[in-house]
Amino acid sequence: MIARSVSFQTRAFLLLFTVSFVVSLVIGQYVYSRMQASLYEQIGIRARVQAQQIAGLPGVASAVARRDTGALHDLIMPLKAESDASYIVIGDEHALHLMHTEPDVALGSPMQGGDNDEVLHQGKSTISLKLGMHGMSWRGKAPIRDAHGKIIGVVSVGYFQSHIENWNRSQFMPLLALLGGILLALFCCAWVFAQSIKRQMFGLEPLEIAQMVRQREAVFESIYEGVLSIDAQRRITAVNRAAREMLELPQSSEELVNISLDELVLNCPFLQVGPNDADQKDEICLFNSLQVIASRVAIRVDKQVRGWVISFRRKDDISTLSLQLSEVKRYADNLRVVRHEHVNWVSTLAGLLHIKAYDEALKLAQAHSEVQQQVLDYISRTFGNYRVCGLLIGKYYRARELGLSLGFESGCALETLPDALDDVEWMSIIGNLLDNAFDATIAADHPEKKIVLYISDMGEELIIEVADFGCGIAPALRDHVFERGVSSHAGSEHGIGLYLVNSYVKQAAGMITIEDNIPYGTIFSVFVPKKRPGHAEH
Repeated sequence: MIARSVSFQTRAFLLLFTVSFVVSLVIGQYVYSRMQASLYEQIGIRARVQAQQIAGLPGVASAVARRDTGALHDLIMPLKAESDASYIVIGDEHALHLMHTEPDVALGSPMQGGDNDEVLHQGKSTISLKLGMHGMSWRGKAPIRDAHGKIIGVVSVGYFQSHIENWNRSQFMPLLALLGGILLALFCCAWVFAQSIKRQMFGLEPLEIAQMVRQREAVFESIYEGVLSIDAQRRITAVNRAAREMLELPQSSEELVNISLDELVLNCPFLQVGPNDADQKDEICLFNSLQVIASRVAIRVDKQVRGWVISFRRKDDISTLSLQLSEVKRYADNLRVVRHEHVNWVSTLAGLLHIKAYDEALKLAQAHSEVQQQVLDYISRTFGNYRVCGLLIGKYYRARELGLSLGFESGCALETLPDALDDVEWMSIIGNLLDNAFDATIAADHPEKKIVLYISDMGEELIIEVADFGCGIAPALRDHVFERGVSSHAGSEHGIGLYLVNSYVKQAAGMITIEDNIPYGTIFSVFVPKKRPGHAEH
């Protein structure tokens, strides 16, 4: 409970600091021990060498032989003044004091420590740590021999352990200060590192992040659109269930991670994204054999592109919905136009009947019926697709409502539409070209308010030609008129129609041309092969 109540930043800092402190403590203790052992060894060797040198002095051996303590005092005290040893002792062959640099030690008293046997009986120079009269000390001992080599005494040079530890501490203090500085630096680094981790986690605790990840996975999987994300090298980092189903990928999400998207979706320029590519929305693409409408958004961190999120849905779903909406809208427009005209016609007829102009009323009724029947007969007889007929009837009445005239070029003939596109896409091409022609003709200040339509599939191609007598297209705009959002009209709702028309024509392996109409206006011509090159009969 206490661990959960402490923030991740504090826990990370305490962990790093504790580890750093323990490591520093272990290193410091090891270094201190090694330094102490080395110092003891060096002090012992130094004491033994000094003892050997003193034992070799000619005056020392003769003074010991004579038991001349005054001569020994005169010989040893100057040496003690120049040496860093704690004390120097001269003993006889019975280990009794003949001379001691400490004045409180009585001459003739026994030497302390019990470490003189090897020196006096075996003639060895030794190093030992023993408790003496003034405390624990490291001692170097050497035998004193007379002219015949007989051992007649012993020299002991000692260093108090307390002095050695003071030296060791004095040498260790700089290292201790260095370790303290390193520990302080580790303290600061641990705090900065913990803060950095906290910022990268957006100030969230690990438990909160885990909960968000689970929520994200649940939301990700519940989306009906296909969604996947890739890194800068186009390797998959996440993919949802809908995307796997649409792309017919049998692997799980985890198995698809780090696989290159180029291996799963072949030859798709929309997915060949680089760091300088812009976001795109609602592009018609081909993911393998599946037509989709896709969008992509870059993942930017510190203004650098680190990956992309790609969402897509089946184009068939959108087409079905669009077909339903467009048919409902077309029927509503047709009904509104027909009602409007019918109200005007009934009002005129009622007026004639009211003034008892029965002959004129009869002529008006006959003429009205003949005109409508002629239009309906021509369209239904010429165009074999009932949806095209419905569209053209609606556009015919819409043109009349706008004060325009929609005419049909002689030679129109249509049996079936090529199967490169579905009906809703063909309706979009014809409808958008007619709507643009309506707008251009209305905007122009010309007396002739006429639009001419020509549709024919008599040859190897389907030809759709829409000629208006409008304001034309500015030369600077002509090369960009099929780009998304480009329009001669202001407003965000323009610039989509011709972009869709061009997309559909390209999808059907066709082409579209723009020519000037004489004396004014524009002619849009669409040529689509009735059989796609890959499906041609041989």
